[in-house]
Amino acid sequence: MLTLVLVGCTVAALAGLLGGALRQHDPDALTGQGRPPGDSVLGKVVTIRKTRDDSWTRRPWPYIRDRLTFPPLDIPAVILHSTITPGKCYRVDPATLTCTCSYFLLRGSSAAIGSKERLCRHLRKVYAERGALPAVVNMVLLDDVHFCETDQLWSGEVEGVPVAIAWREGDPWVTIYTRSNALNQSPEFQRYNFHLDHAGWSDSRAPKYNATAIRQMLADWFGDRKLMA
Repeated sequence: MLTLVLVGCTVAALAGLLGGALRQHDPDALTGQGRPPGDSVLGKVVTIRKTRDDSWTRRPWPYIRDRLTFPPLDIPAVILHSTITPGKCYRVDPATLTCTCSYFLLRGSSAAIGSKERLCRHLRKVYAERGALPAVVNMVLLDDVHFCETDQLWSGEVEGVPVAIAWREGDPWVTIYTRSNALNQSPEFQRYNFHLDHAGWSDSRAPKYNATAIRQMLADWFGDRKLMA
């Protein structure tokens, strides 16, 4: 009788150890949820596959040789007040493309002179005001919400209309800045977003004058015919 009790205790202990080991490798066990009955396993596989199909797939990313550069400006240094911290000021020197803000000291200072990666928001502001750049490029520089210094940036004319295009490797969204108002008026520009995987414009908002030509450019750059209108 004692032998049976000892055997039973041993089996129970082994079961407990095995159960603990299984719980360490089974995510459902950690949450107290077992595997659902019936066809639910197939449903889980289908869900995973659907998520992968809908996710961003990597593709060759274009390198545009005529990307914008920002060389030093032959103008005196200026003092800019912070738009975020009241009472704080920064010395911005366009001739050396330097700034005393923490962003420049931590990141911009290590970037090459003339590269977009060197521009903090204060250098971008001075460049937009004094750099004699096309108006559409100034809009990109002053777009603090969407500007990213590591984006590739191209600017030129598409069907006679100024355009700036920015994209980030690994992100399916391409940002397009182009003219939005009548050509006989003072130029106004808007930002549009194009999704490479869906081959469509965000909220179905497309540029007024050159949407088809822009899609043709993107198809050529990214080597994907489905991006054409």
